Amino acid sequence: MKRISFAFFIIFAFSVLSAQEKIGLALSGGGVRGLAHIGVLKVIDEMNIPIDYIAGTSSGAIIGGLYAIGYSAEEIEQIFLEEISLDLFSDQIERRDFDIGNKRWKPYANFTFEAMNNLTPKLPQALVSGNKFINVLLSRTYEYNHIRNFDLLPIPFRCVATNILTGEEKVFSSGSLPEVIRASLSFPSVFQPFRIDGQMYIDGGIVSNLPAEVVRNMGADIVIGVNVSSGLRTEDRLSTLIDVLDQTVNFSITENVENSRKKCDILIEPDLSGLSILDFKKKKEMIASGEAAARQYFQKNPFSYQPGRALNKAETLPDKISFSRIRVVGNIYLSNAKTRETVGLLTNQKYTKAEIMAAFREAYNSDLFSFIYPVIDQIDDHYILTIKLREKNRITYGLDVSYNQEKEINLGVTLTMNNVVQKNSKMLVNGQIGDKQEFNVDYVKNFGKHMGVYFRIFPYLKEFILHSYDEDHVKTNSVRSLEFGSTFGVGFYARKAIVLEFYGYNYYSKLYQNIAEFTEQEINSTGFGVKMLHENLDDYIFPMNGLEFFCKYSQANKEFYSDFDNRTFFSRFRLLIPFAKQVSLKYKFEYGSHFEKQINDFTPFYIGGIDDFLGLRTNEKVAPIYKVNTFSIRTNFIKNFFIDWQMNFLNLGDVDTWEADKFSHKGCGLILGYKSLLGPIRMAASFDDDYHTYYYFSFGLELDQFEFSRR
Repeated sequence: MKRISFAFFIIFAFSVLSAQEKIGLALSGGGVRGLAHIGVLKVIDEMNIPIDYIAGTSSGAIIGGLYAIGYSAEEIEQIFLEEISLDLFSDQIERRDFDIGNKRWKPYANFTFEAMNNLTPKLPQALVSGNKFINVLLSRTYEYNHIRNFDLLPIPFRCVATNILTGEEKVFSSGSLPEVIRASLSFPSVFQPFRIDGQMYIDGGIVSNLPAEVVRNMGADIVIGVNVSSGLRTEDRLSTLIDVLDQTVNFSITENVENSRKKCDILIEPDLSGLSILDFKKKKEMIASGEAAARQYFQKNPFSYQPGRALNKAETLPDKISFSRIRVVGNIYLSNAKTRETVGLLTNQKYTKAEIMAAFREAYNSDLFSFIYPVIDQIDDHYILTIKLREKNRITYGLDVSYNQEKEINLGVTLTMNNVVQKNSKMLVNGQIGDKQEFNVDYVKNFGKHMGVYFRIFPYLKEFILHSYDEDHVKTNSVRSLEFGSTFGVGFYARKAIVLEFYGYNYYSKLYQNIAEFTEQEINSTGFGVKMLHENLDDYIFPMNGLEFFCKYSQANKEFYSDFDNRTFFSRFRLLIPFAKQVSLKYKFEYGSHFEKQINDFTPFYIGGIDDFLGLRTNEKVAPIYKVNTFSIRTNFIKNFFIDWQMNFLNLGDVDTWEADKFSHKGCGLILGYKSLLGPIRMAASFDDDYHTYYYFSFGLELDQFEFSRR
């Protein structure tokens, strides 16, 4: 009888459990508006409503995927508030993260265009590749990176994307979780289409923005739909490129959402009027809107459910894993060995999650990849690492437009070829017109990855105007300078530490009449030198932290194919130390010397201007020996807006004196800077020790990108 009673109890319990209705959650796409899903989930967690199935599209796929692997709504909220921002929509590598080998050139382009192998420019598929986004996803889903069947996740999950080649809906029930989420959020023209198993996918919202039917097909008896679609806009709300793109996509989204709304048993639609799909500044308001909408719905429409249902138990990755095999997928020009070397992970060595993620960050910072990320597979007790990547276009064009109130507009175009002429090489072909006419070709062949040796060939041609000023700081004369020559160097570089180069050079220079009468002069010089660079600034134009040290020594002798003897030394030292939030102390020292009185007009140092000395006009003074000490306080209280309170002291002349009371010029002033999408903008006002005022305006990258390459 006990056995019969027990059997009846089991059958009864099973029938009761079977009769429990399964609850599914369908989360729509909507860009940043999708944060309203978090507010809804907070109410679901609070009410202890059991979710048996989840399907998500785009931003709904991100939040749904995190919830499916066990994150609570509050944990997801913290992730989005702390980690998800507009910075994820930038592929730009921070300057301090570059290896020192890439810092041999200063920033030289505000606009970059990809080119085909025949050097024809081409437009990109989208604004960003999404490398940061997929690696953030990977970091947050790492413990389940080896799970391929989404039914084995704590809550069974589906992710919706659109096949861009066929226009068909793709419902992912298996695969790599961060990959399928990344595919689902590929908003057209913003994120590049994402390739999985040979197919390319874009935002799932194009075909199914509210996947109610998907979650119903998973087995849900009750479908809770959360719709954060923006709907069609009125004319007054079509003010930006993103607004127009969103409106275009919404034509098809509106129709499929309307059909899906009818398939939801419970439909929650937060009030997100006036909030755009990229309105990152109002993340908290969006979460609050979702929470308010969910509370309001369940207060008016209570329903019964069985709380406390157990989640699936999937085995997570251990704290440390070793890989029995490492393979590479997606490379075309880079060899498998070179790619593995760039990542730096080895087989049969144990790594933590932090170490794996750091290795892939370093690989991306090599500037070789549009994106690169890991996928981990488990076969029995072995783990296999797949390095998935897309190489950056090897050929690009860079464009820079710059202007200074003392000069004319200058247009520069740089053709950059990475690993084209030879493996592990870089070639820059640069032309400039306007204030100066230049043609530069800089070719560097490296031997080694983060550390090694290299050789350089740098032929160039340049012409520019030199101005003379009187004691009242007024232009009185100008001459033209024409120079062409070449530099040959052999150097050593060590990861982020140092570049050291020994070089030889030859050049011909000619000064000739521009406006006033001038007797032509010309020289030929051949010599040798050494130069060194260390730099870890967080930004080159507007750094808030870091150090730069650059020095160069060269020597020419009349006995060795030169018209005159010359020894030249130049050094620059910049140090920025943060001492409060968004405030830094800056010290800069420049020193140039020919060691003795200059006897010709061809190689003096030019001093003055917003980058050099506040208290003189741009390149107003020339001297064979000079020193500039600059002290300033830099503030950055508003993003991309900088203020410098600056004092500088100048000593120049024919004698190399280091006494503080020998400073011949003093100046102080205020510099306002703005890092715009079109390029850096700077304005300054200053006065010298005679209380003469100076005003400066600068737009663009007024830099000599080949400063390190030159003699």
